[in-house]
Amino acid sequence: MIVRIFCILLLLPILLVAEEAPADYSMAATDSTYADSLSEEKEFSDYLKHPLTYIVQPVLDILVYPLAAPIRYASKHDVIEKSAEALAFGENKNIFLYPTFNIKPGTKTMLGLEYRHRNMILEKDYFVANASLFVNSDLKFSVRYTKRNLFGSDFFAGGRLDWQMDRDAAYSIPRSLTLHDNDEPFVYTDSTYSAQFRVGHSLPYVRNMDVQAQVGVERNLYDYPDVKDTILRYHPIFDPNARGFYQNHYEIPLSLTLTYDNTDAPFVPTKGSRISTTWTYVNVTDYTGAHVRPGANDWNHDYQKFDFVAQHYFYLGKDNSQYGLSVKEAREFRKFYTDFSWEETLRLWRPENIQQTLLNRRVLAVQFRLRQMWEMEEGGAPFNAFLNAGGTFPLRGYTRRYTDYALKGISVEYRWPIDRLVDGVLFDEYVMYGRHWYGMDGEKLLNSWGFGIRVRKPDLYFFRIQIGFHGLHGFAAICTIAPEFQ
Repeated sequence: MIVRIFCILLLLPILLVAEEAPADYSMAATDSTYADSLSEEKEFSDYLKHPLTYIVQPVLDILVYPLAAPIRYASKHDVIEKSAEALAFGENKNIFLYPTFNIKPGTKTMLGLEYRHRNMILEKDYFVANASLFVNSDLKFSVRYTKRNLFGSDFFAGGRLDWQMDRDAAYSIPRSLTLHDNDEPFVYTDSTYSAQFRVGHSLPYVRNMDVQAQVGVERNLYDYPDVKDTILRYHPIFDPNARGFYQNHYEIPLSLTLTYDNTDAPFVPTKGSRISTTWTYVNVTDYTGAHVRPGANDWNHDYQKFDFVAQHYFYLGKDNSQYGLSVKEAREFRKFYTDFSWEETLRLWRPENIQQTLLNRRVLAVQFRLRQMWEMEEGGAPFNAFLNAGGTFPLRGYTRRYTDYALKGISVEYRWPIDRLVDGVLFDEYVMYGRHWYGMDGEKLLNSWGFGIRVRKPDLYFFRIQIGFHGLHGFAAICTIAPEFQ
């Protein structure tokens, strides 16, 4: 059905342009037969335009109005620009204080407050603090600090503190360890806090590359949830006792990361690449707590992880410096989206205008990601060591997550500016999960596609609102401050 509608939309401009094409022809033609055929073509064209004018156009106006009215109001009162200005404080507008949110099914919906401060103590430092309150009164806190050009050198250093209190944290057994490769979800109580410290340095003689080392300590406090029928007591393949379910332990991760980044902006990149490779070894202490059973610590719980991310941004257009819209152009775009007309839409999609419509001042963003986890002793790694495919992998069309030893996926986004601080987004992504990164299994291939908007500044990301679909079987609404690629 979608293909048919797309074909019709492509053919309609050609059919309607036929009304104008014979103009020069008619001046030279005196034959009555040609005049009759021209009349028939005109009547046929009018026959096509009648339903478009009196049926399709009103329907499209109705569909566009819920979006057009808010955009019209926002453009009239400069809501977006004034909001961005209201969020900035300080003499140099280097402080941002704004609310955060994430709308998800169930108890994962949250509201929060974010504080960002550049050059807070020293030059080229960056401080971020976030507090979140979920609808079931769960809490999450995060603080991080980064300093570049440490002591006047090329070193950079940073630290991070996290603390969460989640009474109904969700977990799905890794697909490679399920009985029938189906969804087996469980709930646990998570009261984890952690601290991390990292230091890095740009590589000498190599532009846009740096290497960094990170060490941390994480205290995992897990317990039974309030809902007793979701407790994982026994599983023939995935032993909860050996995996640390409802038990406490420390994790001490050590990571090494090599990064190449020559993108032109942190949150609105229009060209360049960002490539990173991270290897992590995690030392896991013995399980403790009231629910530890005999044999839980007979295993080696340590594990390793590998994460490879490659992103590239293709700029579609001649002038690389003009992706964003000027004030005048933003006003024209708002007028187009709020005063929708079928004739204007057809004009933009005529063959001679396709290149200008689709391939000018656009960005094509591509991301490939590969992740793998290895146990030091098979069957001993804690359950939180396994990898998840979800919104940040990303796999935006699914409300649940897929867990396994290895994940690999590719995402493609088509972005275009629709206002000074707003981008439109079309995306399509594929993820495959399994026991090994080199495995190929078509039955474990997931697809997600959708569209939406993202609100940002060149140096600050605000939020995105998107709708993701997995095939034609369902959809997920996304309203979050988290960027698409992480």
